[in-house]
Amino acid sequence: MTTSLESSVEPARPPGVGSAARGWGSWLSDRTKILVIVAVAMMILGSLLARFVNNGGGEASVNEVTIFGASGHQISAYVYTPSTASAAHPAPGIAMWHGLNNQKEYMSNTALELARRGFVVVSADQTGHGSSNGANQDAGCGGPDTLTYLRNLPTVDTTRVGLVGMSQGGFCAATAAALAQPDGYNSIFYMESEPNRPGDPDITPFTNLRNIAYNIGTWTELGGMILVGKGSDASVSPVLLPLFGTQEPITPGQVYGSIPDGTARILYTPWEEHALSTDSPAAIGNAVDWMQQTLTGASGLDSSDQVWPFKLLGTAVALAGAFLFLFAMGGVLLRTRAFATLVRPVPEYRGLTGPGWWVGAFITTAVGPLLYLEVWKNMFLTPWMAPNSLWPQTFTNVYMVWAVLVGLIAWALIGFNHIVFTRKQGATAAHYGITESTHGLGRTALLVVAVLAPVYVVLDVVAAVWHVDFRAWVVTLMPMSPARWDAFVAYLVPFASYFLAQGIIFAGFLRWRAGKAPLWQEMLVNSIVMTLGALAWILLCYVPLLSGGTIVFGSDPRTATAAGLGGIYYLPLLVLWPLSACLYTFYFRKTGRVFAGAFLVTVFIVWMLAASGDFAMWPING
Repeated sequence: MTTSLESSVEPARPPGVGSAARGWGSWLSDRTKILVIVAVAMMILGSLLARFVNNGGGEASVNEVTIFGASGHQISAYVYTPSTASAAHPAPGIAMWHGLNNQKEYMSNTALELARRGFVVVSADQTGHGSSNGANQDAGCGGPDTLTYLRNLPTVDTTRVGLVGMSQGGFCAATAAALAQPDGYNSIFYMESEPNRPGDPDITPFTNLRNIAYNIGTWTELGGMILVGKGSDASVSPVLLPLFGTQEPITPGQVYGSIPDGTARILYTPWEEHALSTDSPAAIGNAVDWMQQTLTGASGLDSSDQVWPFKLLGTAVALAGAFLFLFAMGGVLLRTRAFATLVRPVPEYRGLTGPGWWVGAFITTAVGPLLYLEVWKNMFLTPWMAPNSLWPQTFTNVYMVWAVLVGLIAWALIGFNHIVFTRKQGATAAHYGITESTHGLGRTALLVVAVLAPVYVVLDVVAAVWHVDFRAWVVTLMPMSPARWDAFVAYLVPFASYFLAQGIIFAGFLRWRAGKAPLWQEMLVNSIVMTLGALAWILLCYVPLLSGGTIVFGSDPRTATAAGLGGIYYLPLLVLWPLSACLYTFYFRKTGRVFAGAFLVTVFIVWMLAASGDFAMWPING
């Protein structure tokens, strides 16, 4: 018989078990720590769902390979092999390439749908993209080498081979492969693309290409690629008409010529824009339809039977988990002994108020969009700064030049407002949150690393083992190769000049309700201020296109194409700018300084850009 006191005593545990249980108990009773667990679970479980769908629910396997090209390039590719394909029973094969400044992951939705129907698919990174080396457009963008690799696979029937290229993956990689091996393929699907380079009406070298399909969205931003003002005019494109052998408007959906003779042509005009084609049921269905028409031996599964949206759901959940982790992990770390010294009171607000606040907010949201188009046009038509050995990425350089220009204006406005307005109210550097010791800056940098490192590790493992990344349409997060790490380091300082200035503006000059608003409300207001101008720019770009008109920012095809590219690359900022504003606000409220939020935003955004950007110049040590 035991007493009540004895019955309350816990049974003996092995050493450490009790402390471990108490440790987990503290995590599960702490809301911030629970959010960390939720964020990690979202990254892992979302990726697991994406991996399951990417494998066609077990109907195919996906493996990453390195293709060693004839000119010495190393091309990274995913090989999708359906369970029905073997050396004894080879299947039709498809070589596939993504667009400019994209990666093979962008084509995974199309690849998995083709694999589900019995096609072996080799989806490759173009040279200078993803994990492939070399510079952009080297060796025909890697097209000929990829086709050679596909044809050498024992699981592929070389009498049934198709090519699929999106944008540059079409006019560069697919066309180069077709011209290099004119008898090595049966058909081509140009997704938002065409055989010759954008805006070039000379189709003489391409008239003998076999069984070509064109997929041009009705509201594409890049109608200039085929010399039309809007995608809905593709049927009268001076580039496409000669390829169809007609002077009359092309009838979308009608096959011209003969598939058995290799002279077939078809135009698809789905309701979509350029970048959306890789995540479009219509475009993906059209690719499936054309390959099943021109290559025998597929399963015949209807092109409308698509499962890729569930993969996109998984990668989007993983990306959202990564975003959540940036806040939750920071909140946990700032309560630990290692980083507790960074937690200080929020300084008194002595910034802009009343009408001055609204003027400041308007200038903040307007400056970036007002400069954006001019930077894009000049960087592409008459480059202000060509890619070089230090900053080798084309599109990252465009963002960088834009960010530095806007940052310079922001720094000038900070100085002007301090001298003319806020200094008279007693404002000092401390009120702006920019006083910090060298030790504090170093500790802040360590905090940023501690927050981001777990996200990178999870992503790196997921990408290596499950062959998926974190993405939601045009917003992507990927691991970096050694050459991309070099580029990442080189881009940090220029981008930091912009993000630090933005952080100071929000903390020192534009605190909503003088900093007395709840955290969520200040996050919301700052997100609106940082994003509203971008949203207005996007609407000005896309509403005319959606209404059946032409892009308003260009009077000729070259200018319109540059503006269209600008529109595509402004879209991710509708997500990244609110995220950045919330990170600024969250960490300023936690630390009373601007540095943690500004450093974190800089590192995270530059990571995203460096990991995904194309190399116009390959680093010497890459």
